[in-house]
Amino acid sequence: MHATFKSRFIALMLILAISVAVVPFTANAAGAVSVTLNGSKLSFETSPVIKDGTTLVPYRTIAEKLNAKVGWNKQTQKVTVTKGTKTVVLTVGSKTATVNGKSVKLDAVPTVKNGTTLVPLRFLGESLGIWVNWKAATSTVALETKRTISHAMGSTTLTSVPQRVVVLTNGLVDASVYLGIKPVGAVESYSEQPWYAFLRSGMTGVKNLGDETQPNLEAIVKLKPDLIIGSKMRHEKIYSQLKAIAPTLMTEDVFSFKSTLALEAKALNKETKADAFLASWNSKVAAFKKEIGSKAKSTEVSVIRFNPDGSSRAYLDGFAINILKELGFKLTQAQLKARVGESTVVTVTNQEQTKLLDADYIFDFTTDWVGDGGVYKVQKDWTSSALWKNLDAVKNGKYYKVNVITWNYSAGPMAAKAMLDDLYFYFDLE
Repeated sequence: MHATFKSRFIALMLILAISVAVVPFTANAAGAVSVTLNGSKLSFETSPVIKDGTTLVPYRTIAEKLNAKVGWNKQTQKVTVTKGTKTVVLTVGSKTATVNGKSVKLDAVPTVKNGTTLVPLRFLGESLGIWVNWKAATSTVALETKRTISHAMGSTTLTSVPQRVVVLTNGLVDASVYLGIKPVGAVESYSEQPWYAFLRSGMTGVKNLGDETQPNLEAIVKLKPDLIIGSKMRHEKIYSQLKAIAPTLMTEDVFSFKSTLALEAKALNKETKADAFLASWNSKVAAFKKEIGSKAKSTEVSVIRFNPDGSSRAYLDGFAINILKELGFKLTQAQLKARVGESTVVTVTNQEQTKLLDADYIFDFTTDWVGDGGVYKVQKDWTSSALWKNLDAVKNGKYYKVNVITWNYSAGPMAAKAMLDDLYFYFDLE
């Protein structure tokens, strides 16, 4: 069943990716495509065209509106556009372009229509550091030369799409890899340092900035970032220092993977990919809820861990809890009643209180973050007791040790997909 779900999930992701890339353009290929710049509609002597699912526009009109320098070499059929430190060179009839001398493959070749050279709009815009967004409802490509982004610490205005990004939470590292963004610097993983194995291939060459709770400010300064993204939960006290280094955005917390993904995508011109993930996620959640039916509403879950000091805890909030709640599960009344103030956990100090950890399903992501193996002795001591063995979840074979990385630490979209995969398995769904 587990393998079947994975195959379906991969197939769904492929279908959605193709839909996002092609449908908005090809569905409107027969109609007019509008282009706006900072909200104002642009006029072209030669109308934009659709080719290979890509919008092509007269390069000179776009470049001049962006106050960029343009050049045309009739002999070589090359277009050169320069704005600030960026120089883009495209060749009519070729899918290879260069950005500051580095070769890039295009989705469609530049072409000539009525004596006017047309080039891929998204590629040109993104290469010059502007935001490019497709609005399907109005068949409009919206270009922005600056973007004001609201976040947990206020609002920040960016004047070009950032190229040197620093990310300061594990969830942002996860989101960066999913979006295809390679930060210049990032905080290290809580385990498997410097980066979790499943993210490592996307983080080659990235500067390790230390622990999420105490990022290395001197190292950040040396990286000369043009954007820093952190979390109010972790970095509120150093926000003024961070924004003195570079424009800084803040997520509210470190476990809300959807808002984390959306914030980073909005800043880095990756909204299309973020939207594709969210569409896929919502579809899978709906499918899960349909398959499990009314069982979810009547099922109580407990997410726990054991601690090196001999105690245990049950989570009332956080990455895994949010996902379980979205799927329709609920926490136990005993744990909710034991909450102290606004605490996100219930600490169980001794084994006499073992019953507080019980539910229909118990998910345990205990891990040895100290590194001496002591916490596993604590775990064994608790789980070998008669009180533990009398818990409903244990007697019914519904106590599961789960992966702390994908259930807690990584806290991003890729971890969320992995956790959902696990839940299909634990609840015996296809």
